[in-house]
Amino acid sequence: MLVQPTINMLVVENDITIMRRCRELLIDQGHKVRTAESIEEALQIVQKHPGDVDIMLLSLELPVWGGMALIETLQKARREILIVTMSANCGEEAMEAMQAGAYDCIRKSFTNDRFWTKMNRAIEAFRLRRRVDILKRQEKAVLRREEHDARSLLAILNSITDALVVTDWQTNVVLFNNKAGRLFGLTEDNVIGRPISDCMKSDELLSFCMRAMKSDSSLATLMEGEEPVIKAGEKMVRVHVDSVKNQAGAVIGAVCLFHDVTKVDAMDKLRSDFLSMVSHELKAPLSSLLMQISVVLDGLAGELSAKQTDLLGKAKEKTKGMITLVNDILDYRRIQEGKSIQKIESLNLAENLQRTVDLMRLSSEEKGVSITYETGQDLPAFSGDRGGMDAVFINLISNAIKYTPKGGNVNVSLNKEGKGVRLMVVDTGIGISEDDIERIFEKFYRIKTEQTRSIAGSGLGLSIVKGIVDAHGGVIHVESEPGKGTTVIVSLPGER
Repeated sequence: MLVQPTINMLVVENDITIMRRCRELLIDQGHKVRTAESIEEALQIVQKHPGDVDIMLLSLELPVWGGMALIETLQKARREILIVTMSANCGEEAMEAMQAGAYDCIRKSFTNDRFWTKMNRAIEAFRLRRRVDILKRQEKAVLRREEHDARSLLAILNSITDALVVTDWQTNVVLFNNKAGRLFGLTEDNVIGRPISDCMKSDELLSFCMRAMKSDSSLATLMEGEEPVIKAGEKMVRVHVDSVKNQAGAVIGAVCLFHDVTKVDAMDKLRSDFLSMVSHELKAPLSSLLMQISVVLDGLAGELSAKQTDLLGKAKEKTKGMITLVNDILDYRRIQEGKSIQKIESLNLAENLQRTVDLMRLSSEEKGVSITYETGQDLPAFSGDRGGMDAVFINLISNAIKYTPKGGNVNVSLNKEGKGVRLMVVDTGIGISEDDIERIFEKFYRIKTEQTRSIAGSGLGLSIVKGIVDAHGGVIHVESEPGKGTTVIVSLPGER
């Protein structure tokens, strides 16, 4: 098994909480981490330890002189450092940072999953670029010789663990290594001198190569930071394409580096399909079981003793909890597949929300929690998925009731907000700590305290809510303080 070399990280952030969280996440994955609270401190580290910074995680909201100045400085002096910025909203300033040379931007309100989605992409990009740089240096060293040894060049190519194909300026294949031969079934007889698109069966790949060829022309610029995953034949591969220039600076070909992710992609799909299949298979028998328990509890199968009634009541609640979990898993699976929106139609959100509140009144009364509802006048028109919006309302109101002790209150309101609408669910419940607020949208994450130990739930509800809100172009925000209740605010755009 090939062990990937450790990545040296530098986290530049003056918010100690965010800095520590980034540091812990990176150290947990085995990376070496240095930290700095200012631009000056970061520059000192880069200058004193020039080989110890591979990837920099840089806040764009530092005081005095901001992250943009450091990005510009490093682009001139240390271009080999890959910079990932952090910002509250990754808006216009983040776009400017990426235009100046930064690779990507991570929102400071990140979940662990979102953090690693971005960082894993950045780490892989850094490793691919390092491999390409090594190859280009080696290739330049070989090309300087008037008569280079073909065997030495092939040995260099074959020592690379990823598949590699080199083309001429017309995108015809001139070289490939053993890994590429095994991965794509290439042989010298059927590949050398033929267009790379014929060998890989991918129009996307040909497009990337052509863009790399034209990197020094006025027609196009070489793509920066693009390592897309594309299908080439039966394989799923992550691709990095770079142009090759001669000593005069003219483009003479392209280097294509491929990292096979077919097995990873297949395993992800297999796990998701298995989870979906099991959930579907469980749903029908659980619903049948719930109905039968309800029939017995209602006395339709004979009288029950107090003990039997108590045991069956507990069994009924557990079965309902299992059905909720199955439904949550199926909803989350649809979100992962990009199917959180089934049908867009014009909705009367006030009526939808009123129905949901009415449905939830029984559970609030059983809990001893009062629930109130208010709606503003002249709400803007809204188009969305009816089932998705119902799921948002049910999850948020259900959570508010579950986490509010007996005698507490839950207030639900819907009002106009600019050209859109704002939903607020306010409770007087147990509240959420600051550390937990950062993680409540992670899948399967549940707050673990003495007060929440007895509260049933899958830990998927808020992940589902966020997925649906995001799909509708909205924003969700949570404000809370332990012991003082929680406010959840959902802002949705109006009909365009």
